[in-house]
Amino acid sequence: MRGWFRNMQQWFGNLALARKLILVQVLLIVLPLGAMGVFAFGSFAAKMEDQVGNYQLQTLKQVTLNIDTYMNELNRLSLMPYQYQEILDFLASSRSPGEPLSLAEIGQLNNFVSKVFLNGRVDIMGISLFGERGASYVVLPESQYMTTYQLDGGAEWLEQARGKFGQPTFITTHEVRSTSGSVYQVFSIARELRSFDSGETLGYIVIDIDPDAVRKLLAQVSMGSKESLYMTDGAGELVLRKGETAVYPALGKLEGEGVTHMDAEGRSLLVAHVASEVTGWTTVGVVPVSELMKDSLVVRNSILLIGTICIGLAVLVSVVIAFRITRPLRMLRTLMRKVERGDLNVGFSVGHWDEVGQLGSAFNLMVSRLSELGYRLYETEIREKDAEIAALQSKINPHFLYNTLGSISMYAEVEGNREVVKMTNNLSRLLRYSLSGRKEIVTLRDEIEHVKGYMTIQQMRYEERLDFQLATDEFLADVPVIPLMIQPIVENAINHGLDKGIGSGIIRLTCFQSQGVLSIVIEDDGIGMTAERLGEMRERLMNDRDLGGTSGNGLLNVHRRIRLHYGEQYGLQLESMPFQGLKVTIRLPAAKAAAQRGAG
Repeated sequence: MRGWFRNMQQWFGNLALARKLILVQVLLIVLPLGAMGVFAFGSFAAKMEDQVGNYQLQTLKQVTLNIDTYMNELNRLSLMPYQYQEILDFLASSRSPGEPLSLAEIGQLNNFVSKVFLNGRVDIMGISLFGERGASYVVLPESQYMTTYQLDGGAEWLEQARGKFGQPTFITTHEVRSTSGSVYQVFSIARELRSFDSGETLGYIVIDIDPDAVRKLLAQVSMGSKESLYMTDGAGELVLRKGETAVYPALGKLEGEGVTHMDAEGRSLLVAHVASEVTGWTTVGVVPVSELMKDSLVVRNSILLIGTICIGLAVLVSVVIAFRITRPLRMLRTLMRKVERGDLNVGFSVGHWDEVGQLGSAFNLMVSRLSELGYRLYETEIREKDAEIAALQSKINPHFLYNTLGSISMYAEVEGNREVVKMTNNLSRLLRYSLSGRKEIVTLRDEIEHVKGYMTIQQMRYEERLDFQLATDEFLADVPVIPLMIQPIVENAINHGLDKGIGSGIIRLTCFQSQGVLSIVIEDDGIGMTAERLGEMRERLMNDRDLGGTSGNGLLNVHRRIRLHYGEQYGLQLESMPFQGLKVTIRLPAAKAAAQRGAG
């Protein structure tokens, strides 16, 4: 898993910036919209199921109420024997099997049955009266009355009726056969009849009803093209159903009322059920969830269509924005490739001061400095060639010059002129240091010895007017530096500081190291500089391309050599006030110089 994640991270990191932006924006658009669409559709579907379930439950409550009203009317009919004492007397009489009825009894029973039938109930298909002592009077569909039926003591409905103490018992749908042999489907209501005086059981009345009467009530309800509407008894067995709708025995026994989800026969079903307080039967309405979701599919497809259009437009806008944002970067990349090939005549057009604009400005500055550095390198090469030519011209037979100076020194020593000997020896060493070797790196000790020889000659020239003071740390003696760096500045102090002054002068040379920087300080107490002149010199040091002018060339040349060799942050620093002398500080990277020395 970590390897896969690392590969994906590397793949994403290698993508072009525009593609990264497009991918990120697409993810930021698709994921929220997709999640929102799924959530919205799921919420809509759940809300729709709740509403349909509630509607289904309310519908079942209404149809159950209608059925209960119908059953209560049948219940009132089952109480009619209490209105006819002769019927109660008949049920209480003892009868032997097959004993015929008297004409009076026949008339009374026919009159009772007729009043039940004439009560406007065409759905009543049969009436049965059973006495506890053998009396019976049964009227079946399309049949004459019969008195030969005997009460079956093991009948289930009889057990239920006896346990209810005069309350009605509803018998689920069953078959009855007429005297002609026809079979009819009926459901029945049975009631135990008791004596008002003694409370003993006299007999039972059973009224058979055509199930179509209840089916018509169920037919008034419509819950969908694939609905299932039926009624079950307390054990979950089918009582009757609407038309030929499917029945789901797997649902089992349902109690009370409510709406629930069930899975049966491989389908998800929304089941609503209401139990009747009158009959104890449960009205069940079943609708497949797929049937409910037909309308929601339209909503889902609409959401998908609108979401796809929105995502497509968003992706298109993201592509345009991504390429528009990265276009300056691609242009900058093209310019960089041109610079890599050596073309420095390029420039980035900065239109806005954002991050890209700042990067482009930095690129322009870099190209400008590269161009300036190239010019400086070119100028340095020209100057080195000129210097080499000048050195070649100055080196015409240098041994002749050394030998001549040696001859002068020898004649002066023969004549006893020690000053001439000292001057010629120092001058020989100065020439030898300046003209021989062409070393790029020397030690600070070499530079100081060179300056000391130079100052010896100058002190002989100026006699008492010039005082030279030297202060340096001994551990700095072997620090590598570039040659001919200190003497031009000392010479400048003599030429422009002391020669133009009156009286004696002091030149002080101090060397020290601080925080990795070697500082060489040359001070004089000459005429100094005015603020304007000092500012002009500092300006010329900052813009060291301009090497024109008649004064200060020694300073500028040394400053330029240091910056070319060590970098822009090093070089000369000037401090001066009128008639208070000039202080020149040479700053070098001591650590870098030491490394170069070690490499050499």
